[in-house]
Amino acid sequence: MKQPRIRLAAAALAVVAALGLAGCSVDAPAPGGGSTDDAGPIDIAIIPKIVGIPYYSAVEQGVKEAAAELGDEVNVIWNGPSTAEASAQVQIIQDMINADVDVIAIAANDPAAVAPALQQAADAGIRVLSWDGDADVRELFVQLIDPDAFGAELADQMAEQVGEDADVAIITSTLTAPNQAAWTKGIEARIAEAHPGLNIVTTTESGEDQALANTQAKDIINAYPDVKGIFAITTAALPGAAQAVESLGLAGEIAVVGNSTPNAIREYITSGVLKSAVLWNPVDHGYLTVYSALALANDEVEVGASFEAGRLGDYTPEADDVSAFITLSPPLVFTADNIDDYDF
Repeated sequence: MKQPRIRLAAAALAVVAALGLAGCSVDAPAPGGGSTDDAGPIDIAIIPKIVGIPYYSAVEQGVKEAAAELGDEVNVIWNGPSTAEASAQVQIIQDMINADVDVIAIAANDPAAVAPALQQAADAGIRVLSWDGDADVRELFVQLIDPDAFGAELADQMAEQVGEDADVAIITSTLTAPNQAAWTKGIEARIAEAHPGLNIVTTTESGEDQALANTQAKDIINAYPDVKGIFAITTAALPGAAQAVESLGLAGEIAVVGNSTPNAIREYITSGVLKSAVLWNPVDHGYLTVYSALALANDEVEVGASFEAGRLGDYTPEADDVSAFITLSPPLVFTADNIDDYDF
């Protein structure tokens, strides 16, 4: 079985040069067709929120793994913006429409902003699914994790570290990012239910910028001298906030709880600045997204009926208010006891 091609559509090349979008290019589909042969491979365009950060590099590992397994069944296009902006994602969607790919799989930065372009893709006969960040237009959402369970785990971790009565803050990516909004609601719901003494004093946006998250964490600590904990709920924000606490000499006095890849936070777990972090396996998420896109293209996605996803086994879509969804896994908690078991 030959290795599949990880391709960037020809129509996107000019945008890559102009906007700094990142992708990997071998060749491009012929204009007007998702592949050069009607019986050829399925063209799957996977659009992350941003490229160039460790988290999405881990997702890309899983994408490539699945593409290699599937061989000539698929041509996978990995292409995302260099900044977490919906406008850049819209341009990529337009390029994929022009290339007439078979499936677009997007981690939406802003579901409302990308909806018109996704609707245009759907009207053109392109199958649409979302992953990581949900979208308002899609046939399937490949959900990372149940947002209520994730938010609850984060809130429980915070209460365990700061106690039941404390001021806390949240550093998110953007208020419009659907997964971030859902996780924040999950945190708030769990606090209201089980930890009513935790008081959220502020919520700030850091994009996916670790340096900005570092600055914001310091600003929060200066502005709210009674704050005892910071929820840093992006993979860039958690190491940024941990670095801020460490540099201020406040390790053990201010807890930082959130999600990130183990390689990005290992030093802070080892030093004790972070007691824990909550995530899932992003490599598996990329892998599952490719298999889900192929199942969608082959009309194998149906509520209540399972489809096969390689080494991850079977998944059975459930109905939601938009269409259907599947969930990758329950929360995975990293601690000093297990973080060295993971390398991504």
